[in-house]
Amino acid sequence: MNKIYQKTFFYAKNPAISHFGGFTLIELLVVVLIIGILAAVALPQYEKAVMKSRLATMRTVAENIKKAEEIYYMANGYYEADTDKLDIDYKGACTGNDVLRCNDLFYVDIMGGTGVVTSPQSLFIRVHYCPGVTSLSECYTKEIFEYRVWLDNSANPGKRECMGYRGNGHQFCNMINAAQ
Repeated sequence: MNKIYQKTFFYAKNPAISHFGGFTLIELLVVVLIIGILAAVALPQYEKAVMKSRLATMRTVAENIKKAEEIYYMANGYYEADTDKLDIDYKGACTGNDVLRCNDLFYVDIMGGTGVVTSPQSLFIRVHYCPGVTSLSECYTKEIFEYRVWLDNSANPGKRECMGYRGNGHQFCNMINAAQ
């Protein structure tokens, strides 16, 4: 009568398939190793994709400032570093006037100074990519890459360039410059 109430495990009766009852430690280690390798390959690609999307935002800001600068130049005969005097609005995305801080990710330095800029060597818009910093001076020490857009009456009219500094900024800018 005791045998009626006893439960038996199916795999225990059939030794030919008993190893399918669970995973061995080796099998689990192989799976973890494969996931680790996939993550190591995917992470750099993810970082590149994030940097590309942020560069697209940086380019948009720089190109819009360039257009506003060119309009200002046609009306006044000189470029202006103060964005308050330009016909452009970045409420919500960027703050500041001589140097814009945008989305806590990058800084836009317009012609490296304030007021009227006339030197053709200084007529460019510099965008510094340095996420997580709180000031432009801190950005200079932690900058990953810089993107420049030259104005039409500069030493390099229409030129765009990316310069990498830290981390994978060199590789990223080499890839960007090769694509331009």
